[in-house]
Amino acid sequence: MKIVKPLKKYKETNRIKEVLETDVCYEILFIDGSCYGLDKKYNIVPKIGDECTIHTVEHLFGTVRGFDLNGKKVFWNTDEEIENARLQYLKDSEEQRQKDFIEDKPVLDKQYSELPKCFQDRIDNFRKNNKDFRVKYEKYEMFCCTQAVEIAKACKTPKGVQKFKEMDWEKQLKKVPKLDDGHSGNTFGASCYLAYWYLEKPENVSIINGALSNLVGAKEYGEIAEKEKDSKK
Repeated sequence: MKIVKPLKKYKETNRIKEVLETDVCYEILFIDGSCYGLDKKYNIVPKIGDECTIHTVEHLFGTVRGFDLNGKKVFWNTDEEIENARLQYLKDSEEQRQKDFIEDKPVLDKQYSELPKCFQDRIDNFRKNNKDFRVKYEKYEMFCCTQAVEIAKACKTPKGVQKFKEMDWEKQLKKVPKLDDGHSGNTFGASCYLAYWYLEKPENVSIINGALSNLVGAKEYGEIAEKEKDSKK
């Protein structure tokens, strides 16, 4: 496989402060507070005081390409091996995503059918603009939309949503009985924002930014329609 651009190499050397053994690896704690899990398949037993060098790559955060112990190489992955692993990871992830969507689709379809029209229009826009939206992002967006409806029902007014957002968690749970305890900061903020505009000006719901657009980009999420490629005769 041809690698168009060689990956930049980085390395950091540390001494071992503590070693914990598990069934599959040695959990190494370094003197600077960082840690690393060394797989037992390498048949190497690290000890306190050993010097370790960890090699990483430029564009794959957290990906270790090599490991040295006391100046001796334990393992090293070439650019080609790293690229193959990346492609395999993407393939596996996509297969799992498709499988998850098949399982989730009946629930998503039911939730969609129960949404107010302005929320259905919102989902329709994303589906129209991104053919992969349903598989990649709809579960996340649907969660925010359904939670927004519940928040709006309980708070009744835009000002009520604003007050609700400032409450502590226990009071929020009492205020909105169907508030999901699996919220992240992002889903909660998006749900409250949608609830506010649903009560203030429902027609805005269909044009408000996607719940994950700030992380993956407006075009990727489906806010912006994909441009049709010019046909070439």
